[in-house]
Amino acid sequence: MSRVGTSRCSRPGGARGLLVLTLLAAAGLAGACGRSGPPAPSSEQVYRFRLHEDPPTLDPALANDEFSESVVLNVNRGLVVLDPKTLEIQPAVAESWTVSPDGLVYTFRLRDGVLFHNGRPVTARDVEYSFERLLRKATGSPRRFLLAPIAGAKEFTAGTSASIAGLAAPDDRTIVLRLAKPFAPFLSELTMANASILPREIYDDPRKAYLRAPVGCGPFRFSRWEQANFIELLAFDRYYGGRPALDRVIIRMIENKTSALQEYIAGGLDSLDEPPDDNDTAMMAKVGPEVHRFPFMGTGYIGFNLALPPFKGNVALRKAFNYAVDKQYLWGVLFPGSSTPANGIIPPGIPGHDPDLPGYPHDEAKARNLLAQAGYPAGNGLPPISCWVNTGEDNRRIAEQVQSDLKKIGVDITIREVDWGAYIAAVSGSPEKPGQAPMFRSGWSLDYPDADAILRPLLHSSNWGPSGNFGRYKNAEVDRLIDQALVVTDPKERADLYRRAERIAVMDDPPWIFLNYYQARTLYKPYVKGVVLSPLGKFRLPLDRLRIERGST
Repeated sequence: MSRVGTSRCSRPGGARGLLVLTLLAAAGLAGACGRSGPPAPSSEQVYRFRLHEDPPTLDPALANDEFSESVVLNVNRGLVVLDPKTLEIQPAVAESWTVSPDGLVYTFRLRDGVLFHNGRPVTARDVEYSFERLLRKATGSPRRFLLAPIAGAKEFTAGTSASIAGLAAPDDRTIVLRLAKPFAPFLSELTMANASILPREIYDDPRKAYLRAPVGCGPFRFSRWEQANFIELLAFDRYYGGRPALDRVIIRMIENKTSALQEYIAGGLDSLDEPPDDNDTAMMAKVGPEVHRFPFMGTGYIGFNLALPPFKGNVALRKAFNYAVDKQYLWGVLFPGSSTPANGIIPPGIPGHDPDLPGYPHDEAKARNLLAQAGYPAGNGLPPISCWVNTGEDNRRIAEQVQSDLKKIGVDITIREVDWGAYIAAVSGSPEKPGQAPMFRSGWSLDYPDADAILRPLLHSSNWGPSGNFGRYKNAEVDRLIDQALVVTDPKERADLYRRAERIAVMDDPPWIFLNYYQARTLYKPYVKGVVLSPLGKFRLPLDRLRIERGST
């Protein structure tokens, strides 16, 4: 996740009135209208969408959030790809593959005619290089765990082996991956953006020019990036899957959602990730027919830093905070239609989701009682606590409501709103050292439809820090159940193991305030055709499927 609007956190919608648009337009200052990106000839098919801010990176090995992946997944390709609609694993650079009966050896046959954007053919040596780069410690990938099942991967990362024992390229069109032990979600993990195939001659550049000018083998090639303004992608004429219908993609950086909505209405955007709230009747009357709603495999939460006081070792305090928050109000009144209250971690629709998990319904009396058990009756003696959020009106509003709910039981928290880079540094820390944020608003969208895609990165103790376990949660039984599920092939047995792990983490040893299961809502102009409403999330839209038909309704 790849992480959501906050890291992989999609944000619920909201809007202000049309009067603001009228006044700003009259002054020539309509939101970001003066920063709409390069002009497009009328004959071109150009698709324009919005990100809240610049992606932290366009390097596939480093991508760990939805903003980065919205670009990376369209510039790059891996061996296999997850169909965004059916969620089936499909061929990509590999035209076919086989798996040995013991589940240990994966042999991929690369298709002919796959080219990098610099015109060079893709070979198995490029796959070998890309996987070595992802696993190399110096790369600093937060997602190298996805290749950890390959035999010898851990030794290579640790520097005790110069090569990866289970990685081989016997010829230019064959790549062989041998696992140390069976690993049920391995193929699914290879669909992630981080497993993209990269050209050595570009990504071995000591100047790291690829950070500003990436090269892949996907349907769109990178053109330019004007920081805090726009990223431009161009159709790759020689893409192995056929040239996309879109000629250009303009990704505009517009932080303020009111400005973004104004720009959408004015015609400067063809889609928008933040529709108005359902209770904004005036605005919904204007754009309501263009709102698309669809399930989204993701969970929102407020994390606790379990390496720092007051949450370290204090289960009663973490439970008190959970009971204090009124999730029904958050998602039924404050942000109607954007999410459903969460009773746990694994979202609905994923094998292992437990609809009978009690969770933490709003109960102020229980919250006060647990607060006293935690050693802080009515909040007395509780040290100052700050809740970090990344910049965004809705993130702030959610945090303010949580702040209000906690105030009712005697707990005072402050809200610290910072830009994405500062937020990630404060929240994730490093594998060795915790971040400075004691609480943080975050969320996670699943990269593939498996409970492993959320439980392992966010809860397993091996993933402390940037890999996903920001709060440094550690529970030996949860680790054991997650590890056991990885080698089990029976779907029902795997789902049961994940339910058991989740129940421990939620009901016995909560690492978070469990907030919401996401529901995606996105605006699309009627002339945008080929839209795939995927449970993978609004930013996982495959741009090569889109076309612009201006005469359509």
